[in-house]
Amino acid sequence: MSADSFQDLLLASLPKLRAYAMFLTKDRSLADDLLQESVVRALNAKHQFAMGTNFNAWIHRILHNQYVNYIRQNSRNIQSIDNIAEHMLSLRPDQEQKVIMGEVIQNLSDLPINQREALLLVCGSGMSYDEAADVLNCSIGTVKSRVWRARRHMERMMMNDNISTEISTAPSVELDCAEDQQPYGR
Repeated sequence: MSADSFQDLLLASLPKLRAYAMFLTKDRSLADDLLQESVVRALNAKHQFAMGTNFNAWIHRILHNQYVNYIRQNSRNIQSIDNIAEHMLSLRPDQEQKVIMGEVIQNLSDLPINQREALLLVCGSGMSYDEAADVLNCSIGTVKSRVWRARRHMERMMMNDNISTEISTAPSVELDCAEDQQPYGR
């Protein structure tokens, strides 16, 4: 494998990788640190990558594992109010689009982590269910189930329904997902 082609693949994946890190951490500085550590690990492990396989899934898996390690290491740290992002302490803007985007981001953070990760990989990063399954180290059916549940959960939250109630007959909120039109069976 040539170093140039590996570096080209790595550089091409950085925007989506950074977006995924931002969604996971919700902190720009932490996302940059996570991305940097993931890139260093990928460069150190480039001999393990087989050209012709899915680089995007491989590098996202490295980032995902880095994030899980970070969560495990910092699960008992208590956050001071001084470390809370300023936007979380301020008033919501009165512009409708910003309010809706804030609600979406908040509702994303309220999702269980496994559902949020699956939703962000498939819908946010445009990965296929196969790629997301590789990143999350689970079956395709599990990814599809998590994405479905996350969509329903987001729909109920955005429609201001009680989460514990059954799915209403309200129109569904469509999330832009590349594989929506594909059947679940293979």
